[in-house]
Amino acid sequence: MNKNRVDIMVDIETLGKESDSTITQVSAIAFDILTGDYIDIFNMIADIEKNSEPINVDGSTLKWWMNTNHDLLKELLLSGDKSSEQILREFQRWIKSFYGNNSKNVYLWGNGILFDNKMIKHQMESLNISYPIFYRNDRDVRTIIDLAGNKLGITEGELKDMYKDNSLVEHNALDDVKYQIKLVVGCYNELIKGDYDG
Repeated sequence: MNKNRVDIMVDIETLGKESDSTITQVSAIAFDILTGDYIDIFNMIADIEKNSEPINVDGSTLKWWMNTNHDLLKELLLSGDKSSEQILREFQRWIKSFYGNNSKNVYLWGNGILFDNKMIKHQMESLNISYPIFYRNDRDVRTIIDLAGNKLGITEGELKDMYKDNSLVEHNALDDVKYQIKLVVGCYNELIKGDYDG
């Protein structure tokens, strides 16, 4: 395995499901995929009042937030201090800080690359910010869960329960990142068991 490899888990909270929906939180942790050790943490909440673009929100997402955790939504809407655009710019710079001599060593994991990764890429590019991930280096949490579950002969739910942590708040992006790292590291080690000699 490439010893210069850096894996980053990202999770975002938004006001909608479309690629241009307003982002309220970006959280990410750079981690070691074999051990789960954290390398660095990025966590920023937006003050959407400072956004230069119109707020993009959909009713179903607002209803979902109100039925899921309206206190967390209130916290997200009231505690940020930079615009969504500023957060994306800072996130891009943070990712690039791990490049070293080779941007191809950085991998970005999302819980469904057609949501988190795709939305980040779309919005960065709409701001003329280059997406900092090499085109082959987007990674999907759902895929590795599926593969590990098939290898172990258990359901997705059973696998997720193995790594459940009741101290983490669901839908708080940073806590979701921590949980997703536990899942990915556990699944990765199951999949390579017997193939990696350290």
